[in-house]
Order: sequence, then C-alpha cells, then structure tokens
Amino acid sequence: MKYVWDTRSSWEFSQGDVWAIAAVFAIFYAIYSLNDYFRIVRFVLTLGGPPTIPLIGNAYIVADETLMHQMSHTAYNQYGPIFRIWMTAFPAVVLFEPADIQVVLSSSKHLKKTFIYRMLHNFIGDGLITSESDRWKTHRKLLQPAFHLQILERFTNSFAECADHLVNQIDNSVKENVNLTKFVNDSVINILNETVLGVTLASKKLKKEDESPFRKGQVIAPYRIVHPWLLVNWIYDKTAYGQQENAHQAELFDICRKMIGEKREAMRKRRSTILDEDRGDDDATRKTSLLEFMVEVSEKNPTFDENDIINECCTFMLAGQDSVGSAVAITIFLLAANPEWQNKCVRELTEIFGDDPRSPNIKDLKDMRCLEMCIKESLRLYPSVPAFARKLGEDTRVGKHVIPAGCDVFVSPYATHRLPHHFPDPHTFNPARFDPQSSEKRHPYAYIPFSAGPRNCIGYKFAMLEMKAMISAILRKFQLHPVPGKEEIRPKFRLTLRIQGGLWVNFKTRPVSVTSEISNDAI
Repeated sequence: MKYVWDTRSSWEFSQGDVWAIAAVFAIFYAIYSLNDYFRIVRFVLTLGGPPTIPLIGNAYIVADETLMHQMSHTAYNQYGPIFRIWMTAFPAVVLFEPADIQVVLSSSKHLKKTFIYRMLHNFIGDGLITSESDRWKTHRKLLQPAFHLQILERFTNSFAECADHLVNQIDNSVKENVNLTKFVNDSVINILNETVLGVTLASKKLKKEDESPFRKGQVIAPYRIVHPWLLVNWIYDKTAYGQQENAHQAELFDICRKMIGEKREAMRKRRSTILDEDRGDDDATRKTSLLEFMVEVSEKNPTFDENDIINECCTFMLAGQDSVGSAVAITIFLLAANPEWQNKCVRELTEIFGDDPRSPNIKDLKDMRCLEMCIKESLRLYPSVPAFARKLGEDTRVGKHVIPAGCDVFVSPYATHRLPHHFPDPHTFNPARFDPQSSEKRHPYAYIPFSAGPRNCIGYKFAMLEMKAMISAILRKFQLHPVPGKEEIRPKFRLTLRIQGGLWVNFKTRPVSVTSEISNDAI
C-alpha cells in the first residue's frame, strides 16, 4: 500500500488502495455472514444420510415416485432417527422420533419457516403458512377467535349442504365404480367458497366448480428444487412457469380485492337497516364467512390491512383444498376396504340419527367418535402434508446432538406415523389406535397430521368437522365396496400427498333403514 505523510499528518490513498480496502471489508463481511452456514455444514457432515448428487444434493428425491415408501419403510433403519439431507447447497436435518420433534415444534424459538416456503408465496399468498414469525404471531392472534367452536357452529349448515350436493353428484353418476378424487375436490371447493368467501352453493358463481380461479394454480416448488437455478427469483420470474404463476396470483388478488369491497358494502347496508333489538338474533342465526370476520378485524385493527386479508384468503382457499380433499377421499376408500369399520361407523350414525334424514348439527358431528377414529387413522397412514420444516432460532440439543442455529429441520409425519415402536403393525388400518385409552399412552408428538406446538394448523377443528360432515353423508346414503383391480393406494409426494391413479370405490344405495342390514356379528 502506498501512502505519503504530508505536513497535515494525513493519509493519501490511490484508487487501487481504495478498492483493496473495500475487498478486504467485503471478505470479512462474507466470512461473518457465512459463519452460521459453515457451522451448519460442519455439523451435518458428522451425520449419515442418503447419497448426494453434486450441486443437486438430495433435491432429486422430491421427484422420486418411491420417496414415500423409502421414508416410511427403510429410512429409519438405514440412517437412524436423525440424519442429514442437502437441498442443493442448503444442508438440513431430518427428525423421525417424536421426542426429538417435540424439542423443535413445541418451542416458540423455532417459528421461522425454511426457504422452501418462500417459493409458495405466489401460490398460497403470504399468510399464516408462509409468513415470517413476527407477522405470523400477529395474524394468528387476530384470526384465532374465528376458529372457536361458537363460530364454527355457524359453518355446519354449509358443511351439510355441500355434503348433500356431493352425495347427489355421486348418486347421479353414470357408473357405480367412481373415482372419488374429482367429486370430493368439487365438494371441498364448494365448502371453502361458502365458509371462506361467503359465496353460497346456490349462487350463480358456483354453478360450475371448475370455474373457480382457486382451482387453476399449480405448486411449482418441487420443480424449482430439482432445477436449482430456478431458486433465484429473478431467473424464475422470467420463465413461463414464473410468469404464469405471477399472473395467476394477480388474478386471485384482484378477485379477493373485489370481494372485500362487496363484503364491506354488504356489511354497511346490513348495519344501517337492521334494528338494534333484532341484530343479535340475526347475527346468531345467519351464515357467516371468514372473509367477513377478517373485514371486521381490519376495521378494529388498521395494521391488518386489505393486503393481509387477501393473503389470508388465498392461504385458506388454496391450502384447504388438497389437504382436506385427500383426507376425505382416502378415508372413504379405506372404509370401503374395511367393512367391519364401515359397519361400526354406520351403527354409530344410526344411534345418532335413527331414520331421521335431518342434517347434522355440531353436537351430532362431535358425537361421531368412531368416524373420527377412522379419519385419524387415515391421516396417520396418509397425512395430507407428508413433510414440513422449521428453521432453528438458536442452538438446540436434540438427543446427543447440538444442532446449530439457522439449520433447517425437516419433520415427516408420513414416516413418524409408521414407526413400529409407536404404532405396532404400522402399515395396517386400525382405528382402534385412537380410542381414548390408546391415545393417552402415546407420545403426544407421535401423531402430528396438523403439525403441533404453537405453529400448528389453525383450522384443524374446522377440517375435522368438515370431513365428518362429508363422510357421514356418504355413509348414510351408500354402501361402500372396493373396486377389483384398484385396491391399492399409490401415494406420491407433491408437497401435499397425491394418489397416483385416483381412488376408486363402488357405491351402492343403502336401504332406507340401515339398522337391519348390519348384523351384530359384523359389529
């Protein structure tokens, strides 16, 4: 470095010296910034794990059709309860054991989501699922009251009406052998339109379910993961997929913004025309929607603005489709394959309703305990979200290991739910696992289809009532039988669980009185 001491006791630098100093500072800053990354790399190199491909790491597994089988049948024996994977250049840890999972999910220090969730912003919005921890905490606190049972009770009529519509659609089908997937998905979108957006089934807007813009999107995140250059947003945005995704998001945002305006106007008119003494009765009996609830929240909390409402609407509408749809269809399929449990559920429904064709109220839905056990066992075998992740907020001891802060941790309910030392004979459908006595003995984090801890699914009670309404309506109308040659479930990983080849069930109309058709021996 050249310098000259002058009479003013100052330094003179050449242009090259300035760039050299800047480079040194940049190097020190890079080392400081990457310190956490290198700590994580050093740690994961001490763990075993599946073989990697240069640059891709283990990202290729998201496109592997055998991934679900590997995770549930071989991974634990091969790599143990904790092992490493590489999502391109990003190292991560996978946890299988409930006690280890509890350390992460139960702590408020580990609320951040991983980089993968940022790729979902254009698909499901920046809502409760994808938002950062501070924003999530605020929204969760504001929206939690919407999922109390007192509010959920208002949705039961919508659940029942859409379930009846589903039954009629199946009944009007040309064939007895039906691929459930489309019928169930149509019903779920109807329920979401009513309960989230306030658009009723009778509305002209819902004459054709396929017209819903919330049915048009595709999750591109797995494709981006196996093509790592597309993880860079400015590159991805220039691709056809990126432009299509951005255009779809813009369409959804415009629709939601229009509906918010319509909802605000309708609420204003109702308030101005309903007398104070009548308003309580009206509010207690009329249908409501999550959109209306969020508009009211925004009026009382200006920080929860219109963009927040839009993001949460997109999250509820898009995240609630595949998760509930797959759970309902798989449960129906498994009941068809297990007639003894189907009969138990039918007997329970007979005890609740007798020969009364009325729709279920919330008490009826809560009393469907056998059906709930069957749904839980279906979600154990085939959780709608087979894997999810968190970013550690601090160094965390898990067993004999200390995982560094900033490390991504993956949890796979699909694998944990099939650990034989927690669920004996784990690949067999046995809803008795979820009777009260068995459930009390099980580790609380051995069964996590809705995640667990402070960042669990806000809508799990909503989803359970919704599923009970749909499945009970089908059981009251039809006898379910497997379709020869289509008895196998072939799951594949697409962030949410998908079933290759569909789910086929044979439907036969059930006699008007279901009591006589079920012998005591069958029960």
